[in-house]
Amino acid sequence: MSTAVTLLASFTPLFVALAAVSAVILAAARFWFAALATATVVAVGVGSQLPLYVGRHPTGSAGHPTIRVLQANLRLGEADSRPLVDLVRDTRVDVLTVAELTGSAVRKLAAAGIEQWLPYSYLQPRHGGGGEGIYSRHPLTDTAELPGLQHSNLRATIRPPGSGVVAVYALHPLPPYPEPAWRWAAELERIGKILADEAHPLIVGADFNSTYDHERYRRLVRASSRDGAALVDAAEYLGSGIVATFPADRWFPAVLAIDKILARGATPLSFGRVDLPGSDHHGVLGEIQVEPAAR
Repeated sequence: MSTAVTLLASFTPLFVALAAVSAVILAAARFWFAALATATVVAVGVGSQLPLYVGRHPTGSAGHPTIRVLQANLRLGEADSRPLVDLVRDTRVDVLTVAELTGSAVRKLAAAGIEQWLPYSYLQPRHGGGGEGIYSRHPLTDTAELPGLQHSNLRATIRPPGSGVVAVYALHPLPPYPEPAWRWAAELERIGKILADEAHPLIVGADFNSTYDHERYRRLVRASSRDGAALVDAAEYLGSGIVATFPADRWFPAVLAIDKILARGATPLSFGRVDLPGSDHHGVLGEIQVEPAAR
């Protein structure tokens, strides 16, 4: 697998926009054949992005429990803890999944009062970008670190009031660059198999280091259905479009939509981007409706 091709695929929406501008310029200069060829490329590119904008509009079911999930990459543990805890409080987050969790970040979040709002946690901090954590309003059980992956990737289960057991995953596979792309592809394949084998309804908060334009990511989503229930990307399911989250600390807007919330056996009701001061990522916040407990 070519690392260069994989990296370039991440920027497909940007290339489509540049091609559209080029088509207009070529047409204005009366280079008709070149303009037509470029317009064809634009049409194909736009078609590849349409599924992200044609979603469903679920209204939710009365009496079904909901879970608010926040995914946050902490930029090697350097993100500002107080604004993150304030966001958890103000948006009434039930589950926070954090990537690039370090020991220092754990201490800063504790000092900022994270346990007041999310008293349960399963944390695997590491130096650098390999740590991961799950903070929860509800007790965490059956905690485990997923095997065979370079970063810490975590699983736990929760049982919110009125709901059955729900599996929560905090994922952060390797990036396709500067790592060789075959390692990234292998990690996505392993994660896909783990999600496919999950017996409970599940919710994923992740820095996937992948965009919708990566076929490997789309394959993971397709291959992780179980018992007739499809794994869905909340942004695609809701038609939220390209919710770019990286990079968040530049003079230009974020261009890559790599932070995601996924669900299976549960229904996304909302999905959007939030600011994470001190991080090079935006966070993503979603509300997921789960099935009530069987009577």
